[in-house]
Amino acid sequence: MNRNVKIGLISVAVIAFLGLMLFLRGGAREHYTPIPENTIGNTAGNLRGDGMFCEYGGKIYFANPYDNNSLYCMNADNTNIKKLNSSSCKFILAGGDYLFYYIYGASGGGQGLGYLRSITGVYRSNLDGQDPVCINGDMATSLQLVGNNIYYMHYDKKSFSSFNKLAADKSSETMLMKKDIDTACVSDGVIYYGGQDGDHNLHGFNTRIDTDEVIWHANLCNPTKMGSYIYYMDIGNKYRLCRYDMNNNVVQVLTNDSLEFYNVYEGVIFYQRSNDPALMRMNTDGSNLEMVQEGIYNRINTTSVYTYFYSHESDTMIYRTPTLGFINVDMFPEALDAVREQTK
Repeated sequence: MNRNVKIGLISVAVIAFLGLMLFLRGGAREHYTPIPENTIGNTAGNLRGDGMFCEYGGKIYFANPYDNNSLYCMNADNTNIKKLNSSSCKFILAGGDYLFYYIYGASGGGQGLGYLRSITGVYRSNLDGQDPVCINGDMATSLQLVGNNIYYMHYDKKSFSSFNKLAADKSSETMLMKKDIDTACVSDGVIYYGGQDGDHNLHGFNTRIDTDEVIWHANLCNPTKMGSYIYYMDIGNKYRLCRYDMNNNVVQVLTNDSLEFYNVYEGVIFYQRSNDPALMRMNTDGSNLEMVQEGIYNRINTTSVYTYFYSHESDTMIYRTPTLGFINVDMFPEALDAVREQTK
């Protein structure tokens, strides 16, 4: 092969690569359909567990731990599992016609453009995982979708962090505050969070007018609003779980156990007990306390049928149990079977 031919082939390859990168960064033709204003992308408890599972429109979108956290979808009962792409993802959000997620690596394999994404950043795709668009290529944590905007912690190349608002159609981005915000809990357009810079009060950031205020003077973290109650971890009392009745200004201690994490769903709470480590479940009023499984677990993600939790020892050791009813723990075999089917 002569020198000119070689140069020509290299040029074609470079142009093709740049074209792919432009597509992944959102340079391809795209049509954006606005998301309903009252949309919330995922539950507070799931997002504090890295948003590995997201239930939306009768489907569960999840990062499959048996496939390097590639994006999959399935029915709520774990049937009809389908792989959507081969990039490692977390902070999965859903709203309108779209999925949003943070990509931090690629697992390789797969077919079609839906499988080619490997650039770090915040992405938007259709609900089937196709037509990917990178809406911000920087490092990000604590993502939450509120209507047509993503609220999140943004990190630039110098590791400077800020609380930002990113338009879901990628038309704009605004830095809101230069401090850490836990964006997971949203109710009626307000982000409820525990202060980290100078106080641990309950704050409310109103996304309709982008203003912040102290709602309740307390000493808390990881607040979750459910109806008129604020569930929270009590910092001054070994992170025990309490709930605050906003209507009557009354605090109820739900357990004196020391907590690492918790997740509230419908009428139950799952939490990781740090003293005598175990995953526990109880009703939202503190009654009917049960042990799910002994050991140290994290990333508790709850859906209508199953609750999923990860071993502290390995990113690929995942367990599940029915969210309601009798406890029955296994290791989510359908997800592993789906990966095996990919390799046949």
